[in-house]
Amino acid sequence: MSDDPARNYWRDGREVYVPRAHPRPETVDVAVVGSGFTGLRLALDLARGGRSVAVLEAEDIGHGASSRNGGMVGPSFHKLGMAGLTAHYGAERAAAIMTEGMTALDDFEAFLAAEGIDCGLTMAGRFRGAPTAASYEATARECERLEKAVGLPYEMVPRARQQDQIGSDFYRGGVVYLRDGMIQPRMLVEALARRAEDAGAMLFERTPVSGLTREAGGVALRLPDGVMRARDVVMATNGYGAAQATAPLGPRVVPILTGVAATEPLSANLMGELTPQGRAFGENRRVFMWFRPTPDNSRFIFGGRIGPMRAGDARRARAVRAAATRVFPQLEGVNFSHLWTGKIAYTQDHAPHLGRIDGVWYAGGYCGSGVTRSLYFARKLALKILERPGSETAFDGLDFPRIPFRPFAPLAAAAVTRWSALRDVIDDRRRD
Repeated sequence: MSDDPARNYWRDGREVYVPRAHPRPETVDVAVVGSGFTGLRLALDLARGGRSVAVLEAEDIGHGASSRNGGMVGPSFHKLGMAGLTAHYGAERAAAIMTEGMTALDDFEAFLAAEGIDCGLTMAGRFRGAPTAASYEATARECERLEKAVGLPYEMVPRARQQDQIGSDFYRGGVVYLRDGMIQPRMLVEALARRAEDAGAMLFERTPVSGLTREAGGVALRLPDGVMRARDVVMATNGYGAAQATAPLGPRVVPILTGVAATEPLSANLMGELTPQGRAFGENRRVFMWFRPTPDNSRFIFGGRIGPMRAGDARRARAVRAAATRVFPQLEGVNFSHLWTGKIAYTQDHAPHLGRIDGVWYAGGYCGSGVTRSLYFARKLALKILERPGSETAFDGLDFPRIPFRPFAPLAAAAVTRWSALRDVIDDRRRD
């Protein structure tokens, strides 16, 4: 799969972001490794807090998931759900973690408004389809728990009223998450980068970090042509970066490759048929697909662990078309103009994490739901580094286990994905 930015719909036609030129300093207050949403928001807040900040990016600014994701925003609830969290942490901690998902979304909207950032935000809601009657009932029960615990606004949609939400007969009803929305993620990357530089942060592209050495008073970062020393170091690489070079985050997350595709332009009538309310979509499956209209409502974008990620464009397009027409038979014969991939980062406990281990700060492991959470975690981590009030989160103190046999974890994850996809196919054939 080509890594040409033109293959990525979010970047196609946009000018390349070029950071301002700076001589690279030998010493800074804070070195941030990674220039995605987390790293750039951190750099912005830290620079405004009076720290000298260098953002070190191995590729170009926003190269990773922040420029490759679906641009879907929402409360980013924990993957285990209320029942799973309660069993693991108890009712009080579970409710606090879930409540913070709602808080992160509020913070995200407030930040965009305060900064005057235009990234195509529209809070149109998201319909999540249930492929079986049993999954519909399970979704309803989970939403009831979330409404009671954190005030989640939602609407259950039975199969008889499904066509009001989606131009498909595939699902057996579903739920509308009323507080979900969509953005153009590359626009947000560029806006964060500009504001971080305006605040005084220095952004350095093509500057991979190959390792860290703890020293008295800080950390030395090994760069291709020398060493940079920093009092504080933050790993904000999420699913990107070598495990050992990006410790402590790298050894504790599993990078999983996902694929995304954008259709050719579609007619206004067809777009209105596919999404009557202009909503985004997801589904309650083991290996789920997300899909959404583009901000100009001219195309549809599909994403997830769909087909062979490292195959050529023709094979990838066939796999995406098969997944898309499973839901929307109307798209049979439609071509895909853009095909790209990206890495998400999963953790052993299915939770995102932030904190400090062995003198190095980190934030990441968003498990595929990082748009709102990444900016929120960045703000909280900046407050911790600045030693200012308001830094506390419900995620503080959560154990962050290493991934056993980390070098082999991506292979294991791929095998689990294939098995889970097979089980989804079996369920499709057996459903009522």
